[in-house]
Amino acid sequence: MKLLAYDRQPTTVAEANNEDIALSLHLALEEDGAWEPLNGNYGIFFARVSATPGPFGTRDDVIRSLRDPRVFPLVDGGFGIVATRTARGGGPDGTERSGVLFARTVDFLTFEEVGLVDLGVDDGVHGADVRVDGGGYLVGWTSDDGVDRQVRFDDLSDGATRGEVRDGRPEPVAVAADVADFGSGNVVEVSDEIAAALRVRFGRIVNTAVAPLGPVEVAVGAAPQLPPRVGLAYSDGSTATRAVEWDEVDTSTAGSRRVRGLIRQPLYPTPFADERADPSIVPFSFDGRRIFIMIATEDYMMNCIDPSVGPHMPIRVAERIEDLSDDAIEAGRCKEIDLLVAGDTDAAGNVLTGCFWAPEIHTIDGNLSVLFMPCYDGADGKPDMWTGRASIIQLRKDGAGNDLDPREPGNWTKAVPVLRADGSILNDLEAISLDMTHFEDSGTHYYSWQMLGSVFIATMDPADPTRLTSDPVRIIAPEYSWDNVIAEGPNVLEKDGTLFMLYSGSAVGDSYTTGLVTAPSGRGIDLTSPDAWTRLNYPIQKSSIFNGEWQLGTGHGMWSLDEDGNRIYVFHARTHHKGLTGRDTFVRRVHWASDGLPVLDMTADEEVAPGNREVYVDVVVR
Repeated sequence: MKLLAYDRQPTTVAEANNEDIALSLHLALEEDGAWEPLNGNYGIFFARVSATPGPFGTRDDVIRSLRDPRVFPLVDGGFGIVATRTARGGGPDGTERSGVLFARTVDFLTFEEVGLVDLGVDDGVHGADVRVDGGGYLVGWTSDDGVDRQVRFDDLSDGATRGEVRDGRPEPVAVAADVADFGSGNVVEVSDEIAAALRVRFGRIVNTAVAPLGPVEVAVGAAPQLPPRVGLAYSDGSTATRAVEWDEVDTSTAGSRRVRGLIRQPLYPTPFADERADPSIVPFSFDGRRIFIMIATEDYMMNCIDPSVGPHMPIRVAERIEDLSDDAIEAGRCKEIDLLVAGDTDAAGNVLTGCFWAPEIHTIDGNLSVLFMPCYDGADGKPDMWTGRASIIQLRKDGAGNDLDPREPGNWTKAVPVLRADGSILNDLEAISLDMTHFEDSGTHYYSWQMLGSVFIATMDPADPTRLTSDPVRIIAPEYSWDNVIAEGPNVLEKDGTLFMLYSGSAVGDSYTTGLVTAPSGRGIDLTSPDAWTRLNYPIQKSSIFNGEWQLGTGHGMWSLDEDGNRIYVFHARTHHKGLTGRDTFVRRVHWASDGLPVLDMTADEEVAPGNREVYVDVVVR
């Protein structure tokens, strides 16, 4: 199977193809004589930063991109990648004078960036490629002056094995390809197994079949026990189940009848809620019934610090997720309530004046809690985000230990900032801390949050949720051009022995993306160690065409569950819906691919094929 490896000519953020994305390794598989780009023609391997980010996070001067990637087989198996490393934006970073970036991969799903290979020259390296030469490698390139050169290595990762630089080079392996905004690249042969795995990870997965249902027997006059859920099969070999709504069955007389059912597949409004960023939707048991609570950041016209509609923290409560939407509010099925507004005070009596960022709902030690960041007036007398601190409010209980009504602002405690164990603020360098989340593993509770442009983690005691019990440790700093200067908005799900932590990268706006790190769960490992977490080189969700339209700036999502127990993903994206320019809430069901990773952008027709939405079961009445 032929695999095309290439970069792209940069276009715009609105096409998810600015310099940060275009200047990376893209992949396409040959299908019926044409190239089919993978991952929506988005990058798959990105150059790492040139140096470990400092204490204040990742800065532009260490962010790197790549040009002119070339892929080749390695002598001992797998594949190598060489490319010209560049500064962010594609300008020279100095390394193009003497060498190339070298990485390797077994399957094009995970990558190891080995580093820079010094070719022994200082007059420029352009269009480098590599051929296997016996048990080693022959590297060819062209200098600034147009002189072809070559040098042999026994081992590209060991500079001591480099031979003598000579003039001349074998015919370059570069190709031209009919791919949108194609830049430069080459073709290699890969196994059918590698191609199949690439299609699972970076292609579209679609529903192919519904599991057959056996007959249901019932006595005359009794209510039949119809299957509550039906199995679904997908093109990658994965499976899922969905709830079914069955037609009424007449069991008054004996006989057999075929009963129709409809697979439950609620289609949520898009956007779900205008100008509502960093959204959180969770199920909650209140007063003997299940309700859903939505909370989000006010982002009117992309101003989330001091919006003209007034800083506030809006909450919505309904018995169905769809009744939390703007459409439901307009129809009178729900109303929005402000838990906090500018002018309210925190537990210390300080006046909250703005922000109310990234409110996230959790149950901590049996108490419904909201983790969020309020801010206070700065020196100019206006709300200043740099005064913001990750804080917590909790829903009070009555004398019998029952939760009070979460829709009543007075039923919540005053805001208290989360502090270090010694009582000092979390961020002792820049003060601001935000995007806090909570999770538990192996009996240990953790907070994770953003400060200094990176994701930090620490342990906490749920009996005192205002204090950490360990020092903050940075576990994610931006390392690639796609997450560039920000890593924030962590949210964690445990599934099948793995913790899936989503986080958001890149500056807030149309280039916002969603990354993924994972760690083993249930094994009692120390999750405050950065080594516990494994990171994808590319985003798990990014700006792309969805249902025929561009969705830009996807991110700051959280895992949750719908009415039927299906996993859902609640996130925001940039739109100009109704002439508004802020970030909007979206709700989508999650599919788990056969390789174990989540699919966050499955369309309704991919989730359940239109021809599979009706199901039937034979009911035999005796």
